[in-house]
Amino acid sequence: MRLAIRCAYIAVVLFALHFITYFIPALSNASFATAAGPAIAVAVLALAQHGVVFPVVATLPAPGWARTSAYVWLIGDMVSDLMQLAGSPKTEYLTLRLIVNVLAALWFMAASWRAPTAMRIIGIFVGWDLIAYSLTAPFWLSAFVLSLPSLILVPVWFALVGRRLSSLVSETPATQPQAATNPVKQP
Repeated sequence: MRLAIRCAYIAVVLFALHFITYFIPALSNASFATAAGPAIAVAVLALAQHGVVFPVVATLPAPGWARTSAYVWLIGDMVSDLMQLAGSPKTEYLTLRLIVNVLAALWFMAASWRAPTAMRIIGIFVGWDLIAYSLTAPFWLSAFVLSLPSLILVPVWFALVGRRLSSLVSETPATQPQAATNPVKQP
């Protein structure tokens, strides 16, 4: 559980850094063919931000179907990042990214459903926002505006997840060896 807590807080930083790259055209549209150095840096950041979420998904209370959705999202998003790095057409890697964003939305909402108030509200909002963006992006050039709240709130949500996982650790009674707590008397 401690690994998942650390990973949740690392995700805060990595998702926030990746958010910044969306506003720098030389980074957001970079591919290996157009700008190898920046493209590799952004791809490594994107892979890292998703990679650290795997232990969080494994630990955060959520239904099995939601965890499966999260794993498919993480792998699909990582594949789309590699497709962008390799210079795949934007319509191909963005289509994959939009599809797996819906799976991410399911996980955000399901993992937040029974969480404390702030995490629940933000997680459910992020989920619906991701779905709205994913459904409108293919048809509306300004759909990016819809994703801005989520891009800002996802790091906040991961901070709340780290806090939630920490509270779950403190709620779990420390297990001690039975011999130390219940010594057996020898005849």
